[in-house]
Amino acid sequence: MAEQTRTCATCGKPAGPEGHLCSPGHLEGEPCEWCGAVIPDQRHLCANKVKRLAYICNSCGRTAVRPEHLCRPEKIE
Repeated sequence: MAEQTRTCATCGKPAGPEGHLCSPGHLEGEPCEWCGAVIPDQRHLCANKVKRLAYICNSCGRTAVRPEHLCRPEKIE
């Protein structure tokens, strides 16, 4: 089955089911893969995740571990 895509309501870019950090989808009951805590949305930043941040959004300035969570990702050098 193909991954479902949608359009981000904030930036208009294609986004996966989890959304972008500018308009995250709610992950009710989903555990954080970094710390195991149940998280409400993709904006959750635990200490382990902060250590692995590798991208910044060139539009809003948010940071992420994976580029697909940002509208205009740029690798942090």
